[in-house]
Amino acid sequence: MHHHDTPEIMLAIGRLEGKVDALLQMQRMQEDQLKNHEGRLRELEHSKSFTMGIAATVGAIASLLTHVLFKLFPQG
Repeated sequence: MHHHDTPEIMLAIGRLEGKVDALLQMQRMQEDQLKNHEGRLRELEHSKSFTMGIAATVGAIASLLTHVLFKLFPQG
């Protein structure tokens, strides 16, 4: 290895460091996006569970009211 090779090697190492830094930054951005998506999915799941609970409650009340109304006002 000659002394005139040293600047080229240093330049190549600098480029490599820059690329590694860029890759690490991209990975951090993807991790942040994943955390964001996980949070949003969790919110959607909670919202869906709440909506399903409300729907089940409304269905049960409607069924009960129908039953009571048919008892109070028999058909035929």
